[in-house]
Amino acid sequence: MVPKTVLNEPHALNTAKGTMSSAASSFERDREEPTMTSTDLTPAPAEGHAATWMLNSLMVERATAADTGSAYTILEQWVTAAGNPPLHVHEREDEAFLVLEGSIDVTVGDETVSVDAGGFAFGRRGVPHTYAVTSDRARLLVIASPSGAEHFFAEVGKPAATMTIPEPTVPDVPTVVDTAARHGITILPPPGG
Repeated sequence: MVPKTVLNEPHALNTAKGTMSSAASSFERDREEPTMTSTDLTPAPAEGHAATWMLNSLMVERATAADTGSAYTILEQWVTAAGNPPLHVHEREDEAFLVLEGSIDVTVGDETVSVDAGGFAFGRRGVPHTYAVTSDRARLLVIASPSGAEHFFAEVGKPAATMTIPEPTVPDVPTVVDTAARHGITILPPPGG
C-alpha cells in the first residue's frame, strides 16, 4: 500500500494504514526464542542489540547500522505520555513511526494528525516534529534513515533493567539538549515557550 499523503508540502507528514506484507511476516531469525517474564512487555533484544530506558520509555534495538549497512535503524518503543518527546529537528535522519498498539498524535511542521494502531507517520529530516501518546500507552516501531539515531538514544538513556516502561523521572534537560546536539538533533522550545 502506498502511503496516503495528508499534507501537500514535500517535507510533510505521510500516513498509511494497512497490514504487513507476507514477506515481512514470513521473516524468521536464526536464533532461539527469547524468554520473557510475566511482567515483560516484549522479548529482550537479539544478541548485540540493546534495550534502553530512554526519557521515560523502553527502547529496544531491533535492527541497527550493523544489521542494515547503515541504511536504517528500527527500534521498538513502549511509551506513555510521560515519555512524549519534545519538539525537535533531525539534521541527519528521517524518522518514521509505525504504531503497533495504542495511538499517538504526530506533529510535523505545522500539521498534526492522529495515528492509531496500524498507522504510519513520517517526519523528514530538517522539519520540526514530535508526537504525543493519546492512549494509556503506545507501542511503536521507530525507523530512522540513515541509521545513527540509536547512538543518541543509547547515550541519553541507560540500559533497561527489565523489558518494562521505567518509572517516570524528570530528565536532565541541559544534558539531553547537549547530547542531542552532538548527534545532529536540535531540541526546540515548546510552542509559546
